Amino acid sequence: VIVNGKIVPVVGRICMDQCMIDVTDVPGVKIGDEVILIGKDNIGNVITADDIAESIGTVNYEVICDISKRIPRIYTKNGKIFSVRNYV
Repeated sequence: VIVNGKIVPVVGRICMDQCMIDVTDVPGVKIGDEVILIGKDNIGNVITADDIAESIGTVNYEVICDISKRIPRIYTKNGKIFSVRNYV
């Protein structure tokens, strides 16, 4: 997970469609800050479905299919948002 320019670990287990992350080393983090599960930030940090799949011992397709409908899909092109899908 990327938060405020730092890659931080998920801690504990996934509960339904929620998870907890350790932001101990992220200065100034606050409720409402952007959290990137899959994608890249503006300083070059990247997390791919392949990265997640490798860390949990599965394939990238399973990672993508397991993302809940409650998570909005934000699509970018050339660094700009061109579509947001909210399924709830």
